[in-house]
Amino acid sequence: MIRKFIFLIFILGALGAGAQEILLPATYNVEVGKAFLQPRLKSVAIATPIQIPFFDDFRKGGPYPDERHWSDNHVLISQSFAFLPPNYGVATFDALDSTGHIYKNATYTAFEADHLTSQPVRLDSVFTPIPRPLRKSDSLYLSFFYQPQGKGNPPQKFDSLILYFYSPAEGIWNRIWAAPGMPLDTFRVKTGKNWGFVNIWIADSAKYYHNGFRFKFTAYASLANNILPSWQSSMDQWNIDYVYLNKNRHRFDSTFRDLGFVDVSSTMLKNYHSMPYTHYSNDPTREMNDTLFAVISNLDVVAHPCNYGYTVYDAAYQKISSYTGGGYAVYPVYDSGYVKYKPYARPRITSILPIDPLGVKDSADFIIRHVIVGDYTPNDRLFDTLEFTQSFRNYFAYDDGTPEAGYGVTPAGAMAAVRYTLNIKDTLRAVKIFFNPTHSKSNEQYFHLLVWEDNNGQPGKLLYDSIVRPDFSQFPHDFQTFVLQKTVVVRNAFFLGWMNTTNDNLNVGFDLSRDNRKNNLFNVDGMWRTSQYAGSLMIRPVVGRALPGNVKPVMKTGHLLVSPNPLTGNELNIMVPGQPSQATVEIYGLSGQLVYRTSLQETLAIPELPDGMYLLRVVLPDRSIAGTTKLIIKR
Repeated sequence: MIRKFIFLIFILGALGAGAQEILLPATYNVEVGKAFLQPRLKSVAIATPIQIPFFDDFRKGGPYPDERHWSDNHVLISQSFAFLPPNYGVATFDALDSTGHIYKNATYTAFEADHLTSQPVRLDSVFTPIPRPLRKSDSLYLSFFYQPQGKGNPPQKFDSLILYFYSPAEGIWNRIWAAPGMPLDTFRVKTGKNWGFVNIWIADSAKYYHNGFRFKFTAYASLANNILPSWQSSMDQWNIDYVYLNKNRHRFDSTFRDLGFVDVSSTMLKNYHSMPYTHYSNDPTREMNDTLFAVISNLDVVAHPCNYGYTVYDAAYQKISSYTGGGYAVYPVYDSGYVKYKPYARPRITSILPIDPLGVKDSADFIIRHVIVGDYTPNDRLFDTLEFTQSFRNYFAYDDGTPEAGYGVTPAGAMAAVRYTLNIKDTLRAVKIFFNPTHSKSNEQYFHLLVWEDNNGQPGKLLYDSIVRPDFSQFPHDFQTFVLQKTVVVRNAFFLGWMNTTNDNLNVGFDLSRDNRKNNLFNVDGMWRTSQYAGSLMIRPVVGRALPGNVKPVMKTGHLLVSPNPLTGNELNIMVPGQPSQATVEIYGLSGQLVYRTSLQETLAIPELPDGMYLLRVVLPDRSIAGTTKLIIKR
């Protein structure tokens, strides 16, 4: 409860002070959201129980758990939220359900959130070399790695991660192990490690040595106080990895003949994660990075001689170039940490990616495959591959497409802007923005979408201004595209961003994988400042050729014609596309407060309102928006 109270004071203080940029945990997961659009069972039961060994290190990819091992879909399988895990891919627990949204029963006190339940396991027998009953002397252990917070939000001390065993003999779940919430920094101080290792002897044969044994992990999470819904977010992340259940183990069995990648570079570009191929082709040497990175781990107790390299392919898997880091002995991560040898950890980029000689294609794909080979045998895991696709599209992106957090500025009138540099003169046609939905969609607020000239590294002359808002009914699982009402010619550099019309947090996606704070600016008091947060705002300017005809603005609104504007008298004339009947006119102040509402008429008598800028919209009986426009009153 103390955390919730402090959080509320912090937010209320921010709103009162009127000078804040805020970074919150992500309230939504785009990977889960996109996957949920595909038909899929919420729970899967396999026909035949699993035989031991049971093993999952979550390398299969996600976003859902592997149904061969797990019977539910609540946790996220990815690399996004783990901090230097044992190997690539973890299971992340948070306050988001299997659709990627905050649990409907979420509260600011601890509630049961994500859980991960194994498929039934045969603990009545072993089947090799000959079938026989499983015995206590077989030394059966379940082990796993776990980590609080990772790159996400720390679980508080009243939150927890709990392990249960299901007893087929009793028909009940028994609590076996639990960890209290804490920040990762505190966890490091207590344990001296980034990850905890748990190894549990399953010794009670009467309870558990039966066909149909199961185990599950359950996370208890909590939200910030709900007095300010637009600031609520998912909290309390846990990560688990390398779940292993088998016989013939022992209490100190914590090493594995496993060598592989923990992470690799997700882009070859220096300035962007992705960019238009036309701009890359115009100056490739400026855009290519000097090196990639690879994080390599040896989970064994001894060193292994290895060879590492990567190969670059085009989209048809035709080889373009390759790199080899030569031979090197990789020592155990427990003693030496992750590999620091530069030819492995920071492999050089030996050649630029191919260009379009005509400079007209805006899109292209290249595949980079990393490979490490140790002195492996068929029964161990001293071999690994990991690949990513370097994509070029018709937009500039600093982000990698996954929001680990949400960003906002406050109060009304506060602005945020991101700087983009160009290699050629171009035409800005649309803007893609990722919004994290809040618990009650309370960030569906109107805002000014703004484009500025670059003025010595700060926003200068305003080039574009329109009022729009997020629309989660149409785009719940992806970037929302705002097509500009008029195109903007941009050259050299420009800024793209927004201005709040309310005190609410827009909760724009924030990617923590690339530190782009030098290009992220905010303005809450008339002065532009560099952001204090290391990461990338998920805002992508779309440039180049005219967009396809089926691309529409997010707003389901027409263009209202109001006159006179500015309004100097009392009578306002309104023309609405389609001339709807039984519509309502609503006028809002920039704080978001409704100041006037009346039935739609061609000529309205506007009451005495203070001079200033307002938002006028026409609302149909079903509450859909027929049109929105700015109204300036200057009497």
